[in-house]
Formats: sequence, structure tokens, C-alpha cells
Amino acid sequence: MIILAALTAFATAQDPVPQPADWGAALAEDARAFHDAVAENHAGPVDSENPGFGDLLANGLARALERAETADSYPHWYYALREYEASFDDGHLGLTDWQGMGHRWLLQWPGFMTGLRDSGGVERHEVVFTGDETAPPIGAVLLQCDGRPAGTLATDLLGRTAGRWNLKSQRSRHSANLFIDQMNPYVARPRMCDFQVGGETRTYRLTWRPLSETERDEGRAAARAPRHFAPVEMRVLDQGVWISLGSFESDPATEEGRRLTALTAEVEARADEIRAAPMVVFDLRGNNGGSSLWSSRIARALWGDDRFRALGPRSEGVDWRVSPGNLETIEYYRDVVFADQPEAVTWASEIAEGMRAAMEAAQPLWRQSEDEPSPAAPEGPSPMRGRVYVLTDSGCASACLDAVDFFTAMGAVTAGQETSADSVYMDVRDIPLPSGRVAAYVPMKVYRGRARGNNESVPPAHDWTGDMGDTAAIEAWLVHLTAN
Repeated sequence: MIILAALTAFATAQDPVPQPADWGAALAEDARAFHDAVAENHAGPVDSENPGFGDLLANGLARALERAETADSYPHWYYALREYEASFDDGHLGLTDWQGMGHRWLLQWPGFMTGLRDSGGVERHEVVFTGDETAPPIGAVLLQCDGRPAGTLATDLLGRTAGRWNLKSQRSRHSANLFIDQMNPYVARPRMCDFQVGGETRTYRLTWRPLSETERDEGRAAARAPRHFAPVEMRVLDQGVWISLGSFESDPATEEGRRLTALTAEVEARADEIRAAPMVVFDLRGNNGGSSLWSSRIARALWGDDRFRALGPRSEGVDWRVSPGNLETIEYYRDVVFADQPEAVTWASEIAEGMRAAMEAAQPLWRQSEDEPSPAAPEGPSPMRGRVYVLTDSGCASACLDAVDFFTAMGAVTAGQETSADSVYMDVRDIPLPSGRVAAYVPMKVYRGRARGNNESVPPAHDWTGDMGDTAAIEAWLVHLTAN
């Protein structure tokens, strides 16, 4: 089974796009085009197991068209579309390649920034950076603003354009912007806020002023640690083997793709040595997804094909949305991207043939079933003799989550941070919209019966609360866990 968690369609260079003469007309045009791209290519509109999807699609368009009646600026256009894409709560469905069209963002702040902190499962928005002596001090905890509790305020100001606000990874990622006025015309910035300072409550009237890039960057750095991007490599340590998989780049012809090809071959060649190690770590820090072919090959090489087929995650099948654009994309990957990968060519050919037959029969979905029934699990212990860990961060999604599923099904233990999540709609392709102002990205298939639920994250069995970029400290921590 091959899973491509992100298919990026071939694109052509475009000239800079000028501002439209009428922002309302531009918003209406792009909202309709986004709606149509989803309606024609996404499984949701014809998915009998998701009857509410059609309402999301229609209601989002209606909201955008209502706002188009009064839109008269770039922020009106931008945030109306951002809210439309976020309404699906799906990291695999949205808009990308936003054109600036000469607009300059002028951000403001009240002299301080907050970050999301967690204590015993209780989240709080805590002041982490100040540029004003009259601002709440470092460590002050936000209670409410203008009658809105801190959590409600964050949902209103940030969640409506971020989407998937139920995920801790999303809240952590975006909450640094809570006290940055990003000029969203559809939300009201706070005016009066209460903070807990020490053992007392203090009220602050916010005075908004321009935010420099330096202050913005320093504040965001204080609010959240930047992601650490693990390289693509294998290291042999005194205590075991460390396999870094910071990328699952889909295209093997790219630099990252070549590194993954070489690493996978190295793992296959040194499988016996790796199996005998007292500790094996699969380091997924910084992995943004791509192709699940890499992690499935590694899992098969180390645990054996029979064990992988018996214990690996399975679904009831996959339904592909049948459309000319989706078929063209699969054929492009078959003929160009996967041309020198026989297994992938076979996979893409099956899908292309199935889509074409379904199209001729006027069927909106084509079912790709599992290749064969799950065999019985091999007798005896796992061939991996030592402790196996999967190290994740809060950005792990898509093919990164597939790797977590593969390795944990084989007996690996999760460590690090809680992952992000993805929907059961997968295999994304880019669709440029006619205006050239923005492009859509739309998934082409839907899983049936996936063991990991829709938008379900994976919490770590061992929670790392330190710096995710401190590899030496994490190594020592995992060695300690293994020894105890």
C-alpha cells in the first residue's frame, strides 16, 4: 500500500497580479471559484458518510458573498476567504499562494505579547514579551478582555481563521498573535483586559501602536520555540541507532528525495545491525508530511513484510473523487514523478484506470480496496530487540502521522510532543483559481475505516517538556528511559 499524503500539482510561473478595481467583486469571484474547485474535486460533496459537508461548502460561500457586498480592501478580501477555508477544519483543504497585490500589512500591538502555556492540562495565556513599562509584566496571566474570557477571546480573534481550534497544536501555533492586531476587519480588537499579577487582578486599558518587525519576531520567539527540523540521516550512537526523518518529500528527484532514497537503502542494507540495537529512535521533528512510501519501506525492512502486512494500520478502502483534474494529476505522477519507481507506477496506474472507468460510468467515487486480506501475525517476538521510539513534535501531520501509525503498530513507543492531526480526506493537489490571486489545495480521496479518527492527534507516551531543538538533551532522556 502506498499513501501520498501531499500531491503538489505542477505549476507555471505567473506574472505579479495587480489589485482588482472592485474588492467586493474579487472576493465574490474567488469565493465562487474556491467553492467550485471543492465541489468538483473533493469527495466531501458526494460523501454519504459526511452529510454535513455540503452545508459547510454552501454556507461558507453564502457568508463570503454577503461580505463581498461591503468589501473594499485587501484585508476584507483576505480574511473573508481565510474564514471560508478555516470553516472546514481540515488542514488538507484550503487556500495558498496568496498574491500580495501591492498590499502592505501594518501591524499594531498594545506593547506586550502573550504565549500559550500549559500547567497540568490547564492552558493559560501568559505575558512573555513587553516593550512598555506600563504593560502587564512578564508572567501575568490573561483573565478576560471586554467581558470575553481568555479562551473565548482567542477563539474569536484567531480560531475563526486558523481552523481546527480543538487541536492543541493549532492553539499553540497561533496564540502568539493574540495581542497582534493583524487588521482583520471582521473582529474587534481588545480594549480593556484583566490580568492576574501575583495574587491580584489588575485591569489594563490597551493602547495600540505600530509593531516593528523586530518586536514582532522577538515576541513570537518568546511565545513559542521555533520548530526543529531534523535532517535526513542515520547515526549510530553508543546506545543505539538514531534515524532522522525530518522530511517525507514526495518527489524523489529533489535534494530531499535523493537523501530519503539513500537513507532508505541504507536502512535496508543495515537492517540486521539496526534490529540488534538496544535503542532505535525515529526522529520526526519538523516533518511536514509528503509521501508515506518512505516510512512504509523502512517499517517493512526492519520488521519484515509479513509482520507489517499483518499488524500495520489498515482501512476498509479508499474512495477517490472522480474528476478530470484529479485523473490528470494521477496520470502526471504515474508518467513523470514516479517514472522510475515501478511499485508507485503500478499504484498510480490502478487509480488512473479505476477513475477513468468510473468517469465513463458517471460515478462520482471510485473505490480502491485493500490489496489483500490481512495475514496472520508471524509467531515469535518482534525482530527489533531493543526499545523503539517515535519522536514527534506538534507539527506532525499527514504522512508524518502515517509514519507514527506504521511504527507504533509495530510496537514503537511515542515520545516528545502531542502531534497535530489530519482528516480522513487525503492526497492533496493544487488548483490555481482563474483570477490568479490565490490557489486552492484540495484532497482527492477519503479513507474508509481508518483506525486513527478524523482530526485525531497522537499524544506521546513520554512527554518531553524541554526544548525540542536540544537533540543532545533528548538523546540523554531517551537513553535514560531505555535504561529504566
